[in-house]
Amino acid sequence: MDVVLFRWINQGSRNPFFDQVMPFITEFDHFRFPLLGLWLILFFWGRRDTKVTLLLLAALIGILDYSNSFFFKHLFARPRPCQVLADAHVFWPCPRSFSFPSNHAANIFGAAFFLSFLYRSWSPLFLFLAVLVGYSRVYVGEHYPVDVLGGALLGALGAGLMLLLRWQVLSGWENRQASGTGKDGTSF
Repeated sequence: MDVVLFRWINQGSRNPFFDQVMPFITEFDHFRFPLLGLWLILFFWGRRDTKVTLLLLAALIGILDYSNSFFFKHLFARPRPCQVLADAHVFWPCPRSFSFPSNHAANIFGAAFFLSFLYRSWSPLFLFLAVLVGYSRVYVGEHYPVDVLGGALLGALGAGLMLLLRWQVLSGWENRQASGTGKDGTSF
């Protein structure tokens, strides 16, 4: 079923428009500096809770990316479709790394779930972008749909843990402010 769905997306939905757009969407380097600039602006001009959110978002993506690249992918050792399917349509040389779970999907879905919970009015946009990136990973021939689903689940788990950590950090600050004492027990 995974191979059938892969072929439907990778070959059956091909068209000239997607052939231009999907490789652009899937390549994070196109978005790295604009997102970093936005992160810096929000961090330096944001409130304390925004700064905590942004730091935890960066930590979330770093942890997901690292743990996936150096643990989960090696644990499952699933070859990429472009490595094993002769009819896979690819847009550049096939990566040598393993396929499951998708790093792109883990990172984008982790960020989307984390931010969607905090900024609910923006959640349709965050989730649409995550699905779009996930779809693009299959379209360009680098991942099976299950790889994207696995990445999305890993991202959701990471987002849930970071949301708990965010809640603990912010509630700890609020409790200290309400009691009028700092971390070392001195008054503000």
